Amino acid sequence: MLLGISVAAQGTKAQDARAASPAAATPATDPACELHIFPTLEGQAMTTGWLSGFGIVGAVADAAKNKNRNISEAEYLKEALGPRLQVQAMKSIDMVGALKLPRSKIIYEQPIADRNVTTKANNRLSSSTATCYAELIVTQNFYTKKAIYGRSLNNRFIFKDFRDGKAKANLVKGRGGNGLSHFPPKTTDETEVAEQELRDVFAKNFLEFAKSMTPAK
Repeated sequence: MLLGISVAAQGTKAQDARAASPAAATPATDPACELHIFPTLEGQAMTTGWLSGFGIVGAVADAAKNKNRNISEAEYLKEALGPRLQVQAMKSIDMVGALKLPRSKIIYEQPIADRNVTTKANNRLSSSTATCYAELIVTQNFYTKKAIYGRSLNNRFIFKDFRDGKAKANLVKGRGGNGLSHFPPKTTDETEVAEQELRDVFAKNFLEFAKSMTPAK
């Protein structure tokens, strides 16, 4: 008899514990909102020297002098900060919080090569029909080296807010830009540090863009 009472008491305690557990009482649900992110395939590079300070003739001469360098560095940028690595950089920060969105499911999309689509279209770029829906599009990766200001990475972004079931959204365009100390690497031993710096600055540039935006309503 005492054994029966003890087992029943234990069962009641177990039930009480399960009832008190938030996980048991309220199953986790997916966020109702969606943030679709489109990385870019682009990579541009421009090195300018002192000649650019001497008018059009100097700028033309400077461009000719650095033509091959700009081509090779643009190709390297496309590789070192390609779509997969942009996604890796963005996963390291709170994208939803930075954009001041409600709790949202982040969906990383395939990049779109057509600039007329990525920079001008105000319709949805995915097939999602979610009522609470937004898009972030990376439209530019641009490495520059200037004689006076040194090396930097500049990125351009577009934010599109379709919440409340909007069919079209206003395009909120902006940029972020910060200096580089290690990219591009001078030796193969510096490659890892230089490419990590590139991803860190890319993330920093996004946060700069997000901070400059008018809070989404």
